[in-house]
Amino acid sequence: MQSLDKKELTVFAFAQPDYRVHLKELIQSDGRKWILIIESPSTGQMFTVVTALGKTRLFKNADTAIDFIKETCPNNPNNAITVTYGVPPS
Repeated sequence: MQSLDKKELTVFAFAQPDYRVHLKELIQSDGRKWILIIESPSTGQMFTVVTALGKTRLFKNADTAIDFIKETCPNNPNNAITVTYGVPPS
């Protein structure tokens, strides 16, 4: 899966107006975390959101992840985020 940092995500959101946002729960030994996955239906690509250092961005709270998307991608076409929860990491 490819990745996007915050700047790239902002550009991507305007370049690919049909994108979809998925918020997936990960259950780890240190507790529950949330990961954002951005999907481009027109290209079939999936992207994770990463930090400036290139590490996958994990959110402790779902509401923080939602606020991040609202701030970074104000043009969310569906004003919707698909949430998947209770799935242990593979």
